[in-house]
Amino acid sequence: MIFTKLKLNNFKSHQKTIIEFDKGISVIVGENGAGKSTILEAISFALFKQHTAKRIDDLVRNNANSMSVELEFSSNNKEYKIVREKKSNLKSSIYTKTSTDGGYVHICSGDKEVSEEIRQILDIDSDLFLNAIYVRQGEISELVDKTPAEKKLLIAKLLGIDSLETAWKNLLPFINDYENKLSELKGKLFNSSELKEEHSKKKEELANLKKRGLELEEQIEDVSNSLKEISASKRDMEREKEIHENQLHNLETEQNNLAKLEENKRSIQENLDKIRDSEDQINRLEKYVSKLDVYLDFEKSVINIQKLKEDEKRIEDKLDSINTQKSIVADKKEDYDKFLVSDEQIAKLDDSKVQYEKDLATMAKLEQDKKELLKSIESERNDIENFFSDSKDKLEDKDLSEEELSEIDDFNSLEKATNNFIDQISQNIEEVSNDIIVKNEDIVVFKQNIKSAKKPLGELDGADNKCPTCQSELDSKRKLQLIQQYETEISDNTKLISQHEEDVRLLTKNKKSLESKLSEIEELSKGIIEYKQKFTHLEQELVKLNKIDEGLESKESISNKLGELILVIAKEKTNRENYQASYDAYNQAKGALEVLGDQTEVQYKLKQVKNEIDTHVKNIKLAIDQDPHLSGDISASELRDRISDLKQKNEEYNQLKGFVQNKQNLMTQLDSIKEEIGVSINQIDITKNKIEASFYDKEKYENIVYRYEMYERKHNSFTNELSELKGRARESIAYLNDLADKIDTANKFQQEYNDVSDYIGLLKHIRELYGKNGIQKDLRNISRPLIQKYTKEFFNEFNFNYSDLTLDEDYDVTVYGPEGESSMTMVSGGEKIAIALALRLGITQAMSKGELDTILLDEPTIHLDSSRRHELINLLKDMSLLPQMIIVTHESQLENAADNLIKVEKENGISKVIV
Repeated sequence: MIFTKLKLNNFKSHQKTIIEFDKGISVIVGENGAGKSTILEAISFALFKQHTAKRIDDLVRNNANSMSVELEFSSNNKEYKIVREKKSNLKSSIYTKTSTDGGYVHICSGDKEVSEEIRQILDIDSDLFLNAIYVRQGEISELVDKTPAEKKLLIAKLLGIDSLETAWKNLLPFINDYENKLSELKGKLFNSSELKEEHSKKKEELANLKKRGLELEEQIEDVSNSLKEISASKRDMEREKEIHENQLHNLETEQNNLAKLEENKRSIQENLDKIRDSEDQINRLEKYVSKLDVYLDFEKSVINIQKLKEDEKRIEDKLDSINTQKSIVADKKEDYDKFLVSDEQIAKLDDSKVQYEKDLATMAKLEQDKKELLKSIESERNDIENFFSDSKDKLEDKDLSEEELSEIDDFNSLEKATNNFIDQISQNIEEVSNDIIVKNEDIVVFKQNIKSAKKPLGELDGADNKCPTCQSELDSKRKLQLIQQYETEISDNTKLISQHEEDVRLLTKNKKSLESKLSEIEELSKGIIEYKQKFTHLEQELVKLNKIDEGLESKESISNKLGELILVIAKEKTNRENYQASYDAYNQAKGALEVLGDQTEVQYKLKQVKNEIDTHVKNIKLAIDQDPHLSGDISASELRDRISDLKQKNEEYNQLKGFVQNKQNLMTQLDSIKEEIGVSINQIDITKNKIEASFYDKEKYENIVYRYEMYERKHNSFTNELSELKGRARESIAYLNDLADKIDTANKFQQEYNDVSDYIGLLKHIRELYGKNGIQKDLRNISRPLIQKYTKEFFNEFNFNYSDLTLDEDYDVTVYGPEGESSMTMVSGGEKIAIALALRLGITQAMSKGELDTILLDEPTIHLDSSRRHELINLLKDMSLLPQMIIVTHESQLENAADNLIKVEKENGISKVIV
């Protein structure tokens, strides 16, 4: 598969981007966050909908309504185009070219259909693409720095073996669940034999119950027959007994009724005698009852006249008070008005006085604020001046030029000079850092040169007459020349290494000094920003001080006016005091008038009271005329005694009158009771005759009852026992059925136990297959030779002086050279990077079945130190085995390795691509 073209429309930060890829190395460079890795994510999204966003909607650029990605690629000499477009929904389509000159022809649409078509075209799925072709950030550094165990895990993840390990782990809790279930089933089966034994016992017990039940049924039948024989005699005798007892009861009832009638007769006769006595008493009391109302009216009028006389006196006093208060109001009105005018004037003057006092209090506060503000301004000004002076001294100590120092006359110029100085020092640090990198790169080259010279020098020691390198004829003179040449090269490079290492030491020391200076100047820069704010605050405080001075200018004028006003108020208060007594008297009189009420209304009430007194006098005269014993000079106590006696006679009269009204009713009741007594006597005689004629024999009845009860007890005893047996039988049958169900369930549990045991065995076997020594080991053993083969091919391309490369079972690499075998920990930094890159590419080649055309590298140098980063860059520059390599990086040095250079920049949040 070779990628040829990519179009992005509103995909993440790319608004409209078109990139054309070619064979060779395509390097995508740009700053962090410019949108470089988004290009690789777009390729992954186009192929298999793989992306890093939470939702597909998050792939749409901000403020855009739709998004689309188009990817063109070739595979097996055919050209294809994938289109994935997001509007309301995601639409996916794939096209192919029928000829090189023709247009694209639609193959299919739909997410599943397109993904399946791509899988068939490329013979890879999404996992294989991400693990093989797409090399993620940090994978190269992990293959260099990780421990063998960690590298083994990484390679297992790339090969997809980690999913088997995950399955192996996930099967354990699954097996544990079934083993728990097996234990539970085992617990349920522990009493199955006891259930069967209990079933047999209960079956025998049920048979015994059935036998005893048949015996009881025969006994019950015999007793029932005896009961039937005696039952008829018992019923006849009970009927005679019931008749006899009813007649006795009737006789007793009627005798009781006769006694009650006689008692009622005597009671009614006594009440009639009392009524005749009451009628005589009523005639005697009638002359007194008629006088009670006259005496009550007389008493009422006497009491009301006394109350009305008191009201009359009170109202007349009230009228006198009203006239007195009216006279006071009229006399004091003029002085009252003068007091009000004076009081109003004083209130106005007091308001003015309060305002002047508030103004003076404000002035006092301003004077206090001014003192505090002057103190703060003086302290702040000294602090700022000291900082400004110290800052210039520090810049001078750090070697800022006299010319630049002379131009610093305020905080803005101080800040500008400091920032320029920071930029200058930063630039010096960057230049020294670059010099250190260049020196270290040269040291690596010199060491490689020494290594390259030592190998043939060692081989020359044992060579006879042929060059070990080119196999040409070699005499002693030529051999000596070559030895001297190699030794000179080793010596020269050793000296150069020593010189460069000394240069690196001095440069590093200089860099640390510059970094220390930069740190101090940056700290000074922070202080300048802080003191600029203090200076601004000082200017604001000076403005505030001017406003306070303006406010204090009117203090003396206000103080004079306040003194004059106090004298005026005192004079006016003296005038007001002259009218105070009249004012108070006037208010008291007005208040009294409001309490006393309206004079006309009071006069009207007085007239009403006198009219009522006249009315009651007339009533008294009328009562005296009706009873000669009443007179105007009767005492109150005598009147009360006469009224009390009349009320008592009136109450007695009314009670007697009510009692006499029952006379006719009592006489009617007496006649009725006499008739009922005659009927009752006759009924008693009839009942006595019926009792004498009865056939009931008590002794004979008791004998029949005893025999009947005896048979009935036997019948109940046998019946109860039979019922009990039936109940026990029902319980036994139910228990037997329950036992049968439990036995049946136990048989099912036994079968389930056997099935679960077999299934656990199968799961353990499958888990063992998924384990490290199962399919995982087989897959590693199967893939290791192929990965070793491809890793060796890639490593040989780097032209190191090694004859062979092997991988052990843990994918730990060993290389073989002139000095024998060497592990990853024994080789140089550059060789480690080469081995790691070759191993990663070897894994990719093996996973793609040896048909690797392209590879995507996302920030391959990340997490590597400076030396290893440069080694990897140099290796990538020399790569030529793969038809296409697309590298995303922020390393500008990789630009030299690019056959196609793609720069990504971000402007106003939108990524721009420059090819």
